[in-house]
Amino acid sequence: MMIKDLFAKPIDRDIKGVIKVGQDDSSNVRQELEEYVVTRELQKHFAEFFASYKRGILGTTDKMGVWISGFFGSGKSHFLKILSYLLANKNVDGKAAIDYFIDDQKIIDNTVLADMRLAANVPTDVVLFNIDSKGEMSGKQSKDAIVSVFLKVFNEMQGFCGSIPFLADLERKLTDDGKYSEFKSRFEDSFGLPWQEARNDFDFIQDDVVEVLAAMGFMSEEAARNWCEKAAEPYSISIERFADLVKKYIDKKGSNHHVVFLVDEIGQYIGEDSRLMLNLQTVTEDLGTACRGKAWIIVTSQQDIDSITKTKGLSVHSVPVQPAGQRPYRHPHARRLRQAPCRGRTLHAGNVQGIRRQSHGADPGCAGAL
Repeated sequence: MMIKDLFAKPIDRDIKGVIKVGQDDSSNVRQELEEYVVTRELQKHFAEFFASYKRGILGTTDKMGVWISGFFGSGKSHFLKILSYLLANKNVDGKAAIDYFIDDQKIIDNTVLADMRLAANVPTDVVLFNIDSKGEMSGKQSKDAIVSVFLKVFNEMQGFCGSIPFLADLERKLTDDGKYSEFKSRFEDSFGLPWQEARNDFDFIQDDVVEVLAAMGFMSEEAARNWCEKAAEPYSISIERFADLVKKYIDKKGSNHHVVFLVDEIGQYIGEDSRLMLNLQTVTEDLGTACRGKAWIIVTSQQDIDSITKTKGLSVHSVPVQPAGQRPYRHPHARRLRQAPCRGRTLHAGNVQGIRRQSHGADPGCAGAL
């Protein structure tokens, strides 16, 4: 017998040194689920996250933000992807994501497993993305860059145009009126290409769009041309309107539908720009207020949330920070959880929930809040 024969899996198999959000082929997903090790520390984090998530299923809550921090290679992206598989109830090779946890006894607490099953059985749209990949280079200079990226991925999740939000608004209106399928069919007949392939070259297909909209009776030709001219202008959306779009989508779906945004490397994207941090906070608060626990934001960062807010010099009225020697500031949306005796990490709970990882160890941690 050789040493390699002592191992359950081939030791020469391809093992990803770094888990990336964009790696979503079935073989990678299966390996990530099969070989995910739930340590004793992670047992606690899964328990706290799903206990918090359950509140939005059985009732309402505005505490629906999660901040996962950890050094490069600590496992935060892997943890984020595992949450996405569980919440989406992803089926991999004929097996539900949660069954990988049950069959391998990754979670030993039956209460936690029950909470996980409850979450898996709730219809959920999971939007997993690296924000730097989805963000526009020029758009990052805007104070509304975060909500713009959220709108882009939200539109893409519904099958609408992500790169041109004016088109996404048209597609949404056509969908609400039950005419989107007719529009796509008529456009393909007129232009010769499927709408999804042609729409990103909108400047070159405006005449065809006007012709189809007018032929459908959806708009007059004059109104359609005016709309096309407007579509070339810069687009802006308020955070309040974005939250309202998400709420309307959730309400339309019914059946306790949830939407979860899972955002990798938000800390690097925010960088030194305090406006982006405030934009993220406001998006989280407005979604919490509008959707009452049916929409969640889960982010990862190499920095813990306190170090980012302190470095940016933000007021506690914007982001709750505990100044040295003072009692913890209580955000109106926040509640303090116990401190976890876990190698320098602290758990908090509130509107932007988070794990602050201070030193050593490989567990990224999860679920609490500020």
